[in-house]
Amino acid sequence: MTAKLICATAAAICAAALAKDKGEDAWNEHDDPLAKGEKPCVTWAKLNTLDPGLKEVGRLAVRNAKDIKSSKWSIGCETLDRDYARWDVMKRFLGPLGAKRGRLFSGWAKTEREKGTYDFAWLDPQVREMAAMGVKPWICLSYGNPLYGSDFNLGMKIKPVTGNPEAFAAWLRYVTACVERYKDVVDEWEIWNEPFRQGPDYAEMFYRTAKTIRAIQPTAKCLCTAITFPDDYTCVLEKLKAENALDLGSYFIYHPYTPNPDDAFKKRAERLLKLVKGYSDKFDILQGETGCPSQLEFGHALKRIEWSEYAQAKWDLRRTIDDAARLIPSSIFTLIDLQYTFMLQSFGLVRSNTLKDFIYRRPSYYAMQHVFSLIDDDTLPKRMDENLAYDVTSRYDPRDTAHHTLKAVRFTRFGKPLRFYWLSDRIPTHELGFDRVTFKVPGRLADLLWVEMITGRAFEIPAGKLSYEDGKTVISDLPMWDSPVLVAERAAVPLRKGK
Repeated sequence: MTAKLICATAAAICAAALAKDKGEDAWNEHDDPLAKGEKPCVTWAKLNTLDPGLKEVGRLAVRNAKDIKSSKWSIGCETLDRDYARWDVMKRFLGPLGAKRGRLFSGWAKTEREKGTYDFAWLDPQVREMAAMGVKPWICLSYGNPLYGSDFNLGMKIKPVTGNPEAFAAWLRYVTACVERYKDVVDEWEIWNEPFRQGPDYAEMFYRTAKTIRAIQPTAKCLCTAITFPDDYTCVLEKLKAENALDLGSYFIYHPYTPNPDDAFKKRAERLLKLVKGYSDKFDILQGETGCPSQLEFGHALKRIEWSEYAQAKWDLRRTIDDAARLIPSSIFTLIDLQYTFMLQSFGLVRSNTLKDFIYRRPSYYAMQHVFSLIDDDTLPKRMDENLAYDVTSRYDPRDTAHHTLKAVRFTRFGKPLRFYWLSDRIPTHELGFDRVTFKVPGRLADLLWVEMITGRAFEIPAGKLSYEDGKTVISDLPMWDSPVLVAERAAVPLRKGK
């Protein structure tokens, strides 16, 4: 083959690839303004072909954050202080997601690059544009600053700040400048991030930093970050008690990265809540950061587990709905994939690449849209049954003979019940199929819909699957899997108009 022919062949191949890529970029743009430049998401397409054996009648309606009055949901927009993602890329997906709060990092080292001079130009758009979207920013004040002998990365020790009078004074001046600048839109300040096993040093940092914040903004909430249980939390609580300053505390944060999301309350939250309430009834807990990778990761939380985009969406749904049932404010990590120095982390609801470009919205993005739109502060938890009695009609996998735990959570929205169910005893799987179960629900229900919460697809439950006995409704042969499904009367389910 001649050089000219080789070049011509290569050019033809490149042209074909570019043409294909252009077609993929235009995928679904006619339906969704967010889809500009979006690559096809195979997992999302496959989820939308699942057949539960019921008649589809519509999809859950979703709402923009600015159209939701209030909720306890937050979305992570972290690590922009170290440029692990790009604000201009992620911000277009923030308002439509529907979370009412967003977590930002303040970035001392990025803001004060010359001693005594603060440049907030990088942070201003994040705070101001987020607030304009109807998403209230809360700021994690962190990390160190090499100008004063400390590091600006995750996991750095705080002793170089608290143990160095010049550095500590500089830190408090920086905190003052940050609070003064954003106090008109920010009133929740998380003090540092994850200084595990540094209880005495963190207790001193929390006390002095919270005092500085309150001197400027008396109504501010000072959030104790996630630290080691119980020792580090006890150090903070005892420090506040000894200084007669328990009023400086408000929320105590935890980061529950448990492989099975349904283990988080018993293993983490319940014990922390009991501890902080022992010091003040005014104290509460806040789930400040948690999420699930969408692939097997070798570093960071939930590593060395074979995750997938299917399992991620299931995990995030189970974690958030469980938190909502317990009235725990909850933040999902994170809006978009983060390009750390040594890895591209896959926790994002939105997938990006090593150039920090937008690739596509994962199924977890749509799943969280459905939760954030449906479960706001008008949706009130009423009852949780962590081991609902049921019978198995059939198995998706006939080799599976185990008895799985069925969790049931009931909310009311404007007086109408919403019931969520899922199989909760296992780590979320990649399986895309349903067991069939039969169980009883108090009251006489009719005209029911079954909603798959990842895709938001709503299906009729035929009247023939309903029977009544002893004041209860028996729902027979209902599709069930290890991801939440919603069962509610049609009038209680907000369905979107059109396609």
